[in-house]
Amino acid sequence: MTNTQTISPLKLTESHRLEAEARQCIAGFTQTMMKKPEQFCQGRFPVYLAQGQGAEVTDVDGNHYIDFICGLGANALGHNHPAVMDAINSHLAKGLLHSLPGALEVKTAKTLIDIIPGAEMVRFFKTGADANSAAVRLARYVTQRDKIITVGYNGWHDHYMFDTPGVPKTIAELTTRFPLFAPTDEAPLLDFVQNHGSEHAALLLSVPYTRELSVAFVQQLCALCRSQGLLFVLDEVVTGFRLALGGAQEYFGIEADLVTLSKGLAAGMPLSAVTGKRALLSQMEALQVSTTFGGELLSLAVCNAALNHYRRSQCLSHIAQLGAALKEGVNAVAKELGAPLKIVGYDAIPMFMFAPNPVEHARIAAPFVGAMAEQGILLRRDVNFICAAHTVAHIEATIAAVRNALLQMQANGVFDAASIAPKTEALA
Repeated sequence: MTNTQTISPLKLTESHRLEAEARQCIAGFTQTMMKKPEQFCQGRFPVYLAQGQGAEVTDVDGNHYIDFICGLGANALGHNHPAVMDAINSHLAKGLLHSLPGALEVKTAKTLIDIIPGAEMVRFFKTGADANSAAVRLARYVTQRDKIITVGYNGWHDHYMFDTPGVPKTIAELTTRFPLFAPTDEAPLLDFVQNHGSEHAALLLSVPYTRELSVAFVQQLCALCRSQGLLFVLDEVVTGFRLALGGAQEYFGIEADLVTLSKGLAAGMPLSAVTGKRALLSQMEALQVSTTFGGELLSLAVCNAALNHYRRSQCLSHIAQLGAALKEGVNAVAKELGAPLKIVGYDAIPMFMFAPNPVEHARIAAPFVGAMAEQGILLRRDVNFICAAHTVAHIEATIAAVRNALLQMQANGVFDAASIAPKTEALA
């Protein structure tokens, strides 16, 4: 077995000091569940970042990293991209939030309509959960049905997280949730829509990251929803401006009734949107759907600049090519070492998988991301993101670090190549 290079522990003094303070004054420690220390590798992973530039970040202790978390996918262009900074600097002096609508609302809406297949109208919000909830309310209004079907994570609001504390039990009667983690999950979903779809207002689909859905399946699901009279809502909060310029609609060759967008929509600025046909979106005017900050100017300016950059540059193909190279390189290293790691899913959204069982996956993934951080690579334990600022050199450095991390883990007994290697077939 090849000897590992020395992996030195990180100095995280300031991170840990701030963490102790935050636990005393911030409810839930931080604003985003997926940024909690326990989501990574406590003690071997930075807790606080100080700054970022391109595809690299620096933590509060001065440690530098290649960033594959990318603001949970929101920083599609990387940190401080010139298009983003120019938009902010040129509009900052004009104000943040006018007392009446700003012209940027119209300009940005028209740009988005030009890009999203089938879009004729847009409504802006601030978060993906906001957009999805607006889509649900609209669907319930136009269909006069109350029940919905959800696939994947659609946000933290009650109708999606009906089985969490603090949500009235009656909410569960209105929502049916389906997984799509494996091909065997497809038939039950299609059967349910066929037999009960006419009782529901909408189906919200957020594609899984553990596998690539087939074009045929997505087209069949979309058509089946249409035949049953429920709205097909494509949740592109994550996949928007990653799978293709026109998003998952273009990628799968479908036209959804409604599309929800966030994250990459404004390249890291807080903005989300619902898009669709005028016949549908115009009916939102009858609903009590309103938000003070939907017309906030800097986010709209950045959105317009980011959208224009997506369509005028080759950044989306660049992201896909680098993601494919990362997948190929990491999977080759893992196979060579007999390690239970495989990158699965879409090239632009690499999913690091160690085991089909979530508990076993977390057991191995935690020391893995710890060892990667100690080598200057920031990864989540599952879904990661390629951004426009990543380079071939970043990918090559990451593949080398993966080799070193896996060798260290094997030497430390985290996994045994002889006993675990055959299980990797289950991740295909």
